[in-house]
Amino acid sequence: MSDVTLGSATHVLLGATDPAATRVFFSAFGFVDDDLNPGSMVRGLGHRTELVITEADAGRRLVDYDLGPRGLDLYTTDLDRSLDIAAYAGADVGPIGVVEIGPMLMRQATVWGPDGIPLVLIENSSRRASLLDDYPDELHSEVHSLVWAVADRDAESAWWLEHGTTKGMDLAFDHPAVAEFMRLPDQVELQMVMLANEANDPIRFEVLEFTGDGGAAFEPGKAGIQAVGFTVSGAESQRLVTPGGVQVDIRS
Repeated sequence: MSDVTLGSATHVLLGATDPAATRVFFSAFGFVDDDLNPGSMVRGLGHRTELVITEADAGRRLVDYDLGPRGLDLYTTDLDRSLDIAAYAGADVGPIGVVEIGPMLMRQATVWGPDGIPLVLIENSSRRASLLDDYPDELHSEVHSLVWAVADRDAESAWWLEHGTTKGMDLAFDHPAVAEFMRLPDQVELQMVMLANEANDPIRFEVLEFTGDGGAAFEPGKAGIQAVGFTVSGAESQRLVTPGGVQVDIRS
């Protein structure tokens, strides 16, 4: 079916060679078991953005310019403290990248959890709406966005716009700090567009293109981030695949 209308994502599917270990890892960042859906986790505090965790065979960690899911993004109010927590939880902690754009200061780092799941922690002086607005004493937000690298950002974005999402941020940049925190081999231009509902609520979906470079194609179904999900009232449960190979999980 191609007539579903999407907005902001509601869940992210994670494959895990050890689902229990993956749940323990995300509990360090404030996620709790979902009583309504055994095996899944939610951030809580009234937010239903969900991590759906199922068992899967080991996959390949995405590196360099590989296509596929490159970041599950959370806001943090204290990046240094978050990185200490990530290290204690057993993550591979990457370097901090610092980006200044006008008055905005953004510090971010990638930590790789079980099965190489890339969790991006962002401390931003001018962040988008999140649960931290209502709970300023919390350290971590709900899932702010999911970043997925594709070969052609424009063709991919067109599919999402045809399916009802609204385009937000649309930019190109080649800041060395971004290449550093993503552990890219060289500084290249990145093109990115953010897609969500009209209010730009989380979970936002960010389409990324490495300009001039292409990596290995995404291998679906393996451990790691598997799909971005949407709850669509009255829709048939199904799996869609976009022109860029993004796996889209539809639930009613």
